[in-house]
Amino acid sequence: MSNPSWIVLAWLVVAFASAVKFWSITRPYRKKAAPFNQQTVDEARQRLERRWRKDSKV
Repeated sequence: MSNPSWIVLAWLVVAFASAVKFWSITRPYRKKAAPFNQQTVDEARQRLERRWRKDSKV
């Protein structure tokens, strides 16, 4: 029977590769959301209120 630590190592490699792939797939979403992270609280509140008003007209 083989050493069980090799199975753990294989799972760690798969987990790391999956995390890297997930990070690369979500890069466009993070870049799109970056300008919103630099907003002040008042700017974010005003943006949300505009969206709520727009949604309530529908």
